Amino acid sequence: MNKNSWESPASWMVLAMAVVVLSTGIKIVWNAYGEWNRAQALENTDPDKAMEHYERVIHWHVPFLSLSDQAAEKMWDYAADREQQGDVEQALNTLRVLRGAFYAARSFYTPGKDWIGRCNEKIAALMASKPAYSETDRNKSYDERQAEYLELLSRERPPHAGWAVLTEIGFWGWVACAFLVIFKGFSPKGAFQTRPALRWAGGWLACYGLWIWGLFRV
Repeated sequence: MNKNSWESPASWMVLAMAVVVLSTGIKIVWNAYGEWNRAQALENTDPDKAMEHYERVIHWHVPFLSLSDQAAEKMWDYAADREQQGDVEQALNTLRVLRGAFYAARSFYTPGKDWIGRCNEKIAALMASKPAYSETDRNKSYDERQAEYLELLSRERPPHAGWAVLTEIGFWGWVACAFLVIFKGFSPKGAFQTRPALRWAGGWLACYGLWIWGLFRV
């Protein structure tokens, strides 16, 4: 690539997006491993606190990285242990948090669908095993109540794929335009260049608006 090619806005946009993608990816992986190490350090002394850090590992979900599955396995085992100890409420709470962690990490797709399905089945079973409070529920069998709970838990409103994609485009667009305002809005000598600065500032505003709009619509 020759020197003049860097004068093209497209080249600067590609460079800016590459820098942001790389730095964001590094931060996510760094945070995920940081939460994992904190959870490991607390697992034997403060397991409840360790579960909070395992939950955060899932929030920092990285595709193709097994750390989320390992954290989910830890939370699942902890819930099973609580159930064996007779603490059904703590087991239920852990399973709900595990289920919610994967939903919180979704964008245009939902990670951990197998874990969500396992949690749905286990939560439904534990809920059905609890004493029925209403007359209607007392007249139902365990299997009937379990099926009802499972049906409710299995209802899903996935994010709208189109809006999710537009949200991603808006985010990366305003990040790239912010870089371009800095690099193209000033000359090599530091003089402010009004036209290119306003052009990319307008692009930033449009992409930022698209990003915010997409977040509300997704």
